Amino acid sequence: MSAATAPVSERDFTTKFLTLGSLNEPVLASNYQKPLKDVTALGVALPALKYRYNPNRAKRVHTNDAEDQNGVRVTLKSIRNPKFVITNNFNKNDTILQIKKYILTEGKVEQIEQLKLLLKGKVLHDNLLLLELGTEEATINVMVSAPKPQTTTTPILATESTPVVDNEPVQESITDLENISLPWNDIEILLQNKLNNAEEVNFAMDRLKKGWNLVK
Repeated sequence: MSAATAPVSERDFTTKFLTLGSLNEPVLASNYQKPLKDVTALGVALPALKYRYNPNRAKRVHTNDAEDQNGVRVTLKSIRNPKFVITNNFNKNDTILQIKKYILTEGKVEQIEQLKLLLKGKVLHDNLLLLELGTEEATINVMVSAPKPQTTTTPILATESTPVVDNEPVQESITDLENISLPWNDIEILLQNKLNNAEEVNFAMDRLKKGWNLVK
């Protein structure tokens, strides 16, 4: 009669397994890739599925999907002025935002931001699909607010405090600047007072004169 084998904990098994695996260097490098021409098999062959394809079932599912796309008949009823009632068929994949755009195209409002749609007192968000309403007919209340004023830019009129600046004299002023002669002696005296070094002053004056001649 053999002695009963003591159970090994998962931690002990993992420790021993990693220890044995690290005794020898791996034969293949960690980035080893087998050439495709040497691959002779794609692994263990899986048994065939015991399932018979039924094309009629697939066709029936497709038909049901098509029926779901027939749409939702929506009645839009405003609860404020301007009063209106509109009924239209929408696709189930349409969103509340698309219904708002439809109301806009019907000329009932000036801006989409004026519209707020409610169903049973609950505000419907723009990204909500009609499919999520779970019905093929729905009456949605429309709340229309006042349009937001359009912001326009008012041209500034010429006054004594805000004179109109004409761009044409600018070219003339640029032409006049070309004939300006700089007070080089004053500049040199200023540099001498600041630098206190004749060599640095001469170098700075030379660079300033060259730069001035280049931009003239």
